[in-house]
This record gives sequence, structure tokens and C-alpha cells, in this order.
Amino acid sequence: MSVDLYSMFYIIETLGIIAFAISGMILARKKSFDIVGIYIIGGVTALGGGTIRDVMLDIQPLYWIQHSEYPLILLAIAILMASLKKVTIQEKWLVIPDAIGMAIFSITTAQMAIQMNLPIIIVGILSTVVAAFGGVLRDSLCQEIPMIFRKESTLYASLAFANGVAFAILARFEGLSQNLSLVICVIFTFLFRLIAYKYNLKFSLSK
Repeated sequence: MSVDLYSMFYIIETLGIIAFAISGMILARKKSFDIVGIYIIGGVTALGGGTIRDVMLDIQPLYWIQHSEYPLILLAIAILMASLKKVTIQEKWLVIPDAIGMAIFSITTAQMAIQMNLPIIIVGILSTVVAAFGGVLRDSLCQEIPMIFRKESTLYASLAFANGVAFAILARFEGLSQNLSLVICVIFTFLFRLIAYKYNLKFSLSK
């Protein structure tokens, strides 16, 4: 059975929200926050990017307000995370959920921007801002230098930009399903982010 574009958007957006929430909660647990702090950091990380996307694109009401199940899902994850007191949290665990969230939010933002017939360069910029915003909020609230601003940071914002632009280009091919393009771009960007992290790939102007 084929999945329509709206259903695919909901599935992908939900995965992105959960992934970013987990990345925020991992850092909050590492900082020894209580369950309220874990929930707040997870919620801000998961919903911050989507909120700024909807505000910038003048989408009302906000997507997560339309779907009240999201705060409940995040609460369940926060309770689970807070209960894992014997598990030693390592910061490197952030990489996988953060990469998933980045890959997904850059794509869902691109999809919305394309539907509004915005230029490709604007699609790329929006995808980058939205994909990075949740992580910046997460790190700032946890008194960390945001991951994308660190000198040792590997490819991140550039991948979000490339992901949005690639999806916008693929969307112009009438014979190619948008759902297929979406999945391809998400998987490619996620894997490339992990490769960049593993092999320390980055853009650097210094020697």
C-alpha cells in the first residue's frame, strides 16, 4: 500500500522529533538534571527547530500544537530516561540521534519550503537554520558550546544545507516520487554525518 505525502511527512517528522528529543535528554542526563530538566531540554531540542520553521514560514498553528501527542511521547521518553539511573551517559551517544534529527528536519523543512515555491537557495538556508536550531538551544541551555560552533566540529550545517538543496533539485523531476527522494536524502545525509564524525571530516580555513 502506498503512503501519501502527508502521511510520509508525519512519519518522518515524528522520527525527527523523537531523535532530537533523545539527543537532548542524553545531554540532560549527563548533566544530572532531574526529570523536569530532562523533559524540558528534550522538548526544546525536539520542538525548537520545528517551531522556528513554522514561525519563519508563517504556518499557524505550530505543527507540534496541532499534534498534542508529541508532548506526551516526549514525557514518556523523559520518564524512561530518568529511570535509567545506573546507566553512565556518554556524550558520544549524542551523535546518532542528533544526526537523525538533523537529516530529517532539514528535509521536512525543505519539503514545506518547496510547497511554497521558494527559491532553492532559500530552501537550503531554511533547512540549515531549522536543522541546527534545536541542537543550539540544547547545548546553550546545558551550558555547552553549541556543537556546530566548536572548532573541532565535523560537517553538520553544510550537510543540512546540501540535504535541503538536493531534495529541492530532486523534487523538480516529475518522474521521481517525492517520498522516495525524501527517504534517499535522509539516509544519505545521516550516513554521511556519521562518516564525517568518525573520520573527522570538516571545513577548515586554517592549517
